[in-house]
Amino acid sequence: MLPSILPFEPNRVLRLYLGGSGIDKICGKETAVDNRYPENWIASCIEGNGRAYHSPGHGISKIRLGDEIVSFPEYLAAYAEELLGERHLRKYDANPAVLVKLLDSAEQLPMQVHPTKEDARRHLGSSYGKTEAWLVLATRKVNGEDPYLLVGFNERLDKEIFMRECLEGQFTSGLSMLNRIDVKPGDTIIIRGGVPHAIGPGVTMVEVMEPSDWVVIPEINCCGVQLSEKQRFMGIAPETAIGMFEFTPQTQEQIRARFSPVPKILRQTENGTLRSLISPADCELFSASELVLDGTWLLENQDACAIGIITEGALCLDDIPMRAGENFFLPYATRTLQITGRGKMIMIRPPKA
Repeated sequence: MLPSILPFEPNRVLRLYLGGSGIDKICGKETAVDNRYPENWIASCIEGNGRAYHSPGHGISKIRLGDEIVSFPEYLAAYAEELLGERHLRKYDANPAVLVKLLDSAEQLPMQVHPTKEDARRHLGSSYGKTEAWLVLATRKVNGEDPYLLVGFNERLDKEIFMRECLEGQFTSGLSMLNRIDVKPGDTIIIRGGVPHAIGPGVTMVEVMEPSDWVVIPEINCCGVQLSEKQRFMGIAPETAIGMFEFTPQTQEQIRARFSPVPKILRQTENGTLRSLISPADCELFSASELVLDGTWLLENQDACAIGIITEGALCLDDIPMRAGENFFLPYATRTLQITGRGKMIMIRPPKA
């Protein structure tokens, strides 16, 4: 008999940018440190080998079964139907069809764009693009600078200049062509494939995405690391990669209206509130909800697997205690889950099969 939940082991992944102290704070560590491991990958079946580091298995998630640590993809393959459900397995194979990260930035990430599903299929031979969503948990000032996000082109867009600077690998004016948006805890933003973006310093978030690591990073100097043309443009022709940008100028108000879904209360009791953060109507590639609890809650599974992250406090899921920063996989076969304690939990579900 499978466990009702599968707790994940910590899975910090090396990236080019500096961050991670926000993750340490959520986990309640006495010392919070910014380093080059600013992301914790959750339910990952892909390697996190970035542009400056390669190691077999880096980024692959592991689960904790009693005293045993097991590869998540291997366990999925062994119990695929019970963990994912027959319809999901038939459509997406033994893969959650979604990747989740805890991410924290201490500097601005490089400006980038991800392919749409169509561009990934056409140019990369992949069934997954990389539409993603940002669920902001916490913010802080870094070197006196307020936290922000860069999302979409603004009215200063000059396509010819932007494309030239992309090819040259150095932005003189290109970054000023993006909307700079103030951000606060509780904000949710969906970044569709093709939309240029960058996460600014001082943002801690749950990041949800299609399960790929496809990214176009035009700048040669990326957080102090020199990138080759292949690394910048995913190994395809630079002009083709740059053509993946959605060259549509929008105001900040249009960005908010287009990319920030309004939370909706799904269920409320004297003990807690379950809200939808991203519904299937908001994004067909994944959905997200948040449970705020002080007491007891019976979670009825929605005929799908899910990925859970405790973001505040401490909760007991059936007989398994979990605290802030810890995360788990909820199998399709688990029909109900008894949750007790005081805290917050975000649940991510894959696309509907």
